[in-house]
Formats: sequence, structure tokens, C-alpha cells
Amino acid sequence: MQPLTEQQFRAKWLRALSRLCDNHGDGQVALWLGITERHLRNVKAGTSLPSADRIWNLLAFDDSAHDELDGEYGLKNVGANAVCTSDPLTIDLIALAHETAQAEAPDSPGGTATTDHELLLKDEGRLRKCYRTLGTWLARIDEIRRPTLRAVGQ
Repeated sequence: MQPLTEQQFRAKWLRALSRLCDNHGDGQVALWLGITERHLRNVKAGTSLPSADRIWNLLAFDDSAHDELDGEYGLKNVGANAVCTSDPLTIDLIALAHETAQAEAPDSPGGTATTDHELLLKDEGRLRKCYRTLGTWLARIDEIRRPTLRAVGQ
């Protein structure tokens, strides 16, 4: 990964701006940037560049506003509550949740109950990995709480 030159930044920024204008219209993007449509035409022509705060604040209106720039660094802006799919355990948990939803769907072969056949089709390695991880977390929670339970006479 290398830092972007000013020319590279401008080229990526213009791609992002073009996409935003295609998706939202020139008038809306100009409003978001706090500039006139005439000024926006100058920006699109590459003869002007909005201030950094105005470029950054586009994220308040479209969370994909910086995708072209972020992509140069192998990054993507996502919401604080977004699920990270680059972590192997998270990927397994998401896949397991999806499989569970499919198996327990009313229109699945066993209805809302998972059939033996559906269960045997599951990725057993994934199930065991998730089970071990969640089991370890629950055991740790139990250990953390145990002294507290003893202290209150339970």
C-alpha cells in the first residue's frame, strides 16, 4: 500500500463524486457539499476541490461516499454496528446463523424443527468450532460470576 499523490487523490475523488452525482443528482450533492451547482461543475472538471471537511462530511449523507478512496487502501467504511466479515469466527457464526434460519424456516422440510437429515448436512467442523468458542466464553462468565454468587450467599 502506498500513499496517494495529489493527482491520484483527485482522480479517485472525481470517480466518487461522479458516482454520487449519478446516484443522488447534481443538485443534492452540491447541497451536501455546500456549494452551487456551477461550483460543482468546476469541481467535476477538476479545476476546484472542496475543503477536506466538506469531502469528509459527505459520509453523513451517503456512507459509501469515500469507497473509491478507501479502496485504494484496502479499506471500506462501515457502520459501527456492522458485522465484520474478515474475522474467521465471525464468518462461521454468520454462516451458522444463516443455516439455522434456513433449517428452521416454516417452508423447510421439517418446518420450524431441524430434521436429522438437515442436521447431518451441516458443516460439523464449523458447528464444533462455534460450540467450543461459545462454551469457553460461557465457562469464563461462570468463573467470573462464581465469586460474586458466593459473596452474596448463593
